[in-house]
Amino acid sequence: MDFFGQSLDFAVNLTTTIAATFVLSIKGNTVVKKFNAKEYTTAPLQISKSRLIDAKAEDLWKIISDHEHMTTWMPMIKHVSLVEADQSGKWEEGCDRHCQFGPDLLKEKIVYWNAPIGYAYAISDMHLVRDHVAYIQLEEQQGKTRVTWSQYFIPNGNVIKNFMAKNIMMPTVMSKALKNLETKIKTSHV
Repeated sequence: MDFFGQSLDFAVNLTTTIAATFVLSIKGNTVVKKFNAKEYTTAPLQISKSRLIDAKAEDLWKIISDHEHMTTWMPMIKHVSLVEADQSGKWEEGCDRHCQFGPDLLKEKIVYWNAPIGYAYAISDMHLVRDHVAYIQLEEQQGKTRVTWSQYFIPNGNVIKNFMAKNIMMPTVMSKALKNLETKIKTSHV
């Protein structure tokens, strides 16, 4: 190769290395990929709710990562069925769960898992939205943990349904869930 070709290869490798720095973090001796919604959906961020909770991230993680007991803090979830584990038999990234949300059965796949920082799930079949991915993130801040729940989706339906889903129903459920999570951590012995 000539000098120009080598420089171009070097520039491409350097760019790739710099880009990788922004999407990877080091956790102990393990490199962990950071969550990037665009890897899972083309939908924009529609709703984000957060709450600062007086608890350690590890303790909150024990609650939010326990799929079967989501009913104890998530409003309107009546039942959770673990349908299929990931390839290693765990209920982490790659697993499927079904959540009975009021009259609707939400078929969810865990698409990202980074204990105890957060996880993301995609709902495959929901009449109000499409191309859906949600991410729940835990971030410790001065002895407390900020829990942020972000929803990415494309509205599916008429203008009134879209308005109701984006501005009333989903934000209300998310805010109530975060409040319930705070109450649960205060009353549990994790």
